[in-house]
Amino acid sequence: MTALTVLFVMAVILAGACVQSALGFGTTMITMGFLPLIMEYSKAMGLSIVMVSISTVYISVKYRDSIQWAVMLPVLIPTMIICGIVNILSAKVSSDMMYLLLGIMFVAVSVFFFAFSNRIHVKPTPKSGTVLGIICGVCYGLFASGGPTAALYLLPATNGKREYLATIQAFLCLNNIMILAISLILGRLDMADLPMVGAGTAALLAGTLLGLVIHDRIPSAVFGKVIYAFVGMGGIWIIVSHLL
Repeated sequence: MTALTVLFVMAVILAGACVQSALGFGTTMITMGFLPLIMEYSKAMGLSIVMVSISTVYISVKYRDSIQWAVMLPVLIPTMIICGIVNILSAKVSSDMMYLLLGIMFVAVSVFFFAFSNRIHVKPTPKSGTVLGIICGVCYGLFASGGPTAALYLLPATNGKREYLATIQAFLCLNNIMILAISLILGRLDMADLPMVGAGTAALLAGTLLGLVIHDRIPSAVFGKVIYAFVGMGGIWIIVSHLL
């Protein structure tokens, strides 16, 4: 593990944590777009889950009084069930295929947020929560990234940015803890990764604090367009690099 590798990992985690605390999700979309370039996909997922778990725990505790548990449950329960099943089964899928699917998902998310987010409004009902929970569980289980789908349900169901941020962080936190346990059992994260976790945590804290400042001062919609443009370009790069 070279110093350059550590700095690269820290930069990626800092950017991911900043997006997470500013928009409510996004850490794994950035970390899983870049960390597989320097480590195995399964190891990148394990490290990403550790980092995002720390971030979501911190924000969930900080805004615990604003968490809307009743709103969250209809989407949380199906997500955790499907996520656990898919995450275990995904261990049998090749890393190259997972990375290509990740690129396709990034492009799809980017296109959706630019083209359809202002036209499609999901009503926060138990039925829609179950449907989106199943979709979210698949995305979470395969890519450790279910935030965009969860946001479709939680954003219109909560009142204001504070309730939304608190509720989606608690949602992600519970799922992250489950995936972290599965990752440890499947050997996606071991004691050899602890030095990288330590370096990443420092970057995570800095990124989280910076993101909270951005969340309070800059409209999320404006910031989100920049981020999803970046996510979309990252997805295209992943796809092209695998097709060449």
